[in-house]
Amino acid sequence: MSRNRLEAMKSRAIAFRRLLEGEKLFMRPCAYDALSAILIEQAGFEVIGTTGYGIAASLVGQPDIGLVGYAEMLERSRTIINSVKLPVDVDVDTGYGNALNVYWTVYNFARVGAAGVRVEDQEWPKRCGHMAGKSIVSGDEMLGKIRAAVKARDEEDPDMVIGARTDARSIASFDETVERAASYAKAGADYVYVEAPQSLKEIEILVKRISAPLAFNIIPGGKTPLFKIEDLETLGVKYLSIPMTCLYPAAKAMQTVLKELRTTHDLEKIASMGVSWAEFNEIVGLTAWRRLELETISDATLKEKYGTSDISEITRREAEAGKKWKRD
Repeated sequence: MSRNRLEAMKSRAIAFRRLLEGEKLFMRPCAYDALSAILIEQAGFEVIGTTGYGIAASLVGQPDIGLVGYAEMLERSRTIINSVKLPVDVDVDTGYGNALNVYWTVYNFARVGAAGVRVEDQEWPKRCGHMAGKSIVSGDEMLGKIRAAVKARDEEDPDMVIGARTDARSIASFDETVERAASYAKAGADYVYVEAPQSLKEIEILVKRISAPLAFNIIPGGKTPLFKIEDLETLGVKYLSIPMTCLYPAAKAMQTVLKELRTTHDLEKIASMGVSWAEFNEIVGLTAWRRLELETISDATLKEKYGTSDISEITRREAEAGKKWKRD
């Protein structure tokens, strides 16, 4: 691994840690592929999450019930991390097995540049935290997984953030949820993610009892109430995951445009429903790639193809042509 790559990974993890150490609540929109990650970054957020739910849907077209495994999640996460400069906090499910599997999972996600990983206490195969039919491992087993995660982190990237999630709220009592969450923080988790707290009072208790920052998610239609972000920040919540910010609106938009195409055949209306050709090319960085391409061509070839070897002049002409294409 190059020195520059190592430094970039380290700086992202440090940036993520600083957010957790800050006073303000910050949000974690979740990406399910590289394009959604790029859009989150371009929107100005400070950290990107991955969504196992969204990756299962986009990668294999199936629900989040443990059908996507370690290797598939590692590769999809690698492409997301490589597409952006922001810290990426990765959902690694249960770590795909026992404490040894967790060690191997965290080690390898650190190797691909994850700024953080989050391990949960469900049994494998797991399922989305807002679905019925979940089971959780014993508290002792989860503590062993956290210790394994911390060991792998310390060996490969000491700045990497380790999150621990508990799904106990919808399976056991609230008291057990608090007990588990507090013990996960004591075992070395840098933040603790409690799935589906049910009231602001519960959140207040969790913040007071957990020595690490508290995190959870809000999903439209899920089990967590739609709390006001201002109220959560007042209570001391540091980290809020909004995992379906990209996935659900994208699915709705595709349903709408496909219905329009099928029923009206109106291509002009279809075109107006999305970004333009030129806008999309800018989202995915075509201009930078085009300039790199021109820089690798000899002056003689540039003059033969474009009448000049001045790359700035060539790119200016192409930008003007792109504007005309957009108008036409």
